Amino acid sequence: MQSSQTKKLFSTSSTDLLWTTGLTMAVVIAPALLAHTPQNQWITGTIVNAIFFISAWKLGIVNALLIAIIPSSIALTRGLLLPPQVIIIPYIIISNAILISVFATFKKQLLTGVLLASFLKFAFIAGIVSLLFVGKLPTIVIQMMQWPQLITAVAGGFIAIIFIKQFSKS
Repeated sequence: MQSSQTKKLFSTSSTDLLWTTGLTMAVVIAPALLAHTPQNQWITGTIVNAIFFISAWKLGIVNALLIAIIPSSIALTRGLLLPPQVIIIPYIIISNAILISVFATFKKQLLTGVLLASFLKFAFIAGIVSLLFVGKLPTIVIQMMQWPQLITAVAGGFIAIIFIKQFSKS
């Protein structure tokens, strides 16, 4: 049996497809359920990032990237984003791809992987909004794409580490 440490880039095994489906459902349901709660970015961002880390650890990179495309796509189609946020969706997807790819590369060193992936995701998205969108998007949107991205990624990563360590024991 192939361990999660030796996964291919893409997996079509029935177990991995079940995991991909379950994590996709979780990444869609959590933000949808919490969309109208105050300060939901902190909760949903942490949950979504935890799911990205877990999917990068458990599944192939391609499976995890498919999961990462879903939240922004659902938010767009359900009208959950402010109109100015729509323009940054491709950059959000790229920042999630950075998180997944970096963590998948360093998943044998969980803490290093979480910290590096979180920082690079944050640096990319904060840099993009600072360079391309300051003065073009509302300040609140710019602020959402800066330091909260680092905090929710690190928090999600720590939750994922706990999950991974527990799951690895069984």
